[in-house]
Amino acid sequence: MTYVVRLQRVNAWYIKPVVRVIETAIGRFAQTLITTGGSRTPIMSNVTIDYHGLSAFSVDATQTVLVDPWLEPNWIAAEPTNFEGTDYILVTHGAHDHLGSTAEIAIGTDATVITEPAVADHLSDHGVPQDQLQTMVWGNAFADGEMIIRALETRHISYFEGTDGPVSGTPLSFLLEFGEQSLYYLGDTAIFRDLELFGELYSPNTALVPVGSAPGALAPLPPEEAALATEWLGVKKVVPVHYVPGSDAPERFSDAVAERGLAVTVETLKPGDQLTLDG
Repeated sequence: MTYVVRLQRVNAWYIKPVVRVIETAIGRFAQTLITTGGSRTPIMSNVTIDYHGLSAFSVDATQTVLVDPWLEPNWIAAEPTNFEGTDYILVTHGAHDHLGSTAEIAIGTDATVITEPAVADHLSDHGVPQDQLQTMVWGNAFADGEMIIRALETRHISYFEGTDGPVSGTPLSFLLEFGEQSLYYLGDTAIFRDLELFGELYSPNTALVPVGSAPGALAPLPPEEAALATEWLGVKKVVPVHYVPGSDAPERFSDAVAERGLAVTVETLKPGDQLTLDG
């Protein structure tokens, strides 16, 4: 493989230093391509998911991230004090089955909570220090070392009882990137076409897709529509979430994925199960 690097030289004294810098940078890049056979060696990370039930799960990679920690149903034997070592807590919206035990865990662990502004204000009113609150809106990206967390759009509502009455905010979904390994959690959402755009833009490896409902509620994304969303995202693995244990929603989802002939592995987890995503 041959790489030819040419720059038009000019005589202006103030241009020459810039040209030298550009030449050096291009030369080093070309040398990198040559020594790696024309491609860069990707950084890969092993990512472990611990499923806690409904939409609550932990991700252990370069950092430990806890997501939508609703522990009240006791589907696993966990208390807010069991999450020492958590670096970040992600809350998609203010519904009780997603906000859950966030305040207690954050106060006990000093973890940073990443969420939308209305939920952040609510958590501040309940004792979470301001320096542990990071607000995000659609399109924002937050980086810590190799980890990048992106907030993406979702079609839902963030509505809950605040300190002074009902509060409405903007729900989020989250894309977590660890080197070449990426995980997209849709949060609660109805189907919308931009999910296909997110797949094109970010190419997530794995998705956690809602397929059912919280206890006593209706499903925002029925299993058959969840299968279509999975097709749009183009992921290699998909984990159905947001359903009550014993529901037929995961089975209906798996059947719908099979009917579409998708080359995707469906990983149906029970509360307490662990899944490792090998880089």
